[in-house]
Amino acid sequence: MVLIAIAFALVLALGYWALPQFRASLGTFIVVACALVCPLSMLFMMRGMHSSTDNQDARSKAVTEPKS
Repeated sequence: MVLIAIAFALVLALGYWALPQFRASLGTFIVVACALVCPLSMLFMMRGMHSSTDNQDARSKAVTEPKS
């Protein structure tokens, strides 16, 4: 994930340097992306942790396995 963030930052920096006519819009996009990167990454990580198939498998194991 860190590698993806570094690559994204390098692409934005390269675009900011190479395309001076888009610096204003890129500056705005960079600020918005920085503000949204934390909440969006948390949403994607939480979705990956709590998938519905994992819950169904855990429930079926609890019901079918005998208690010792």
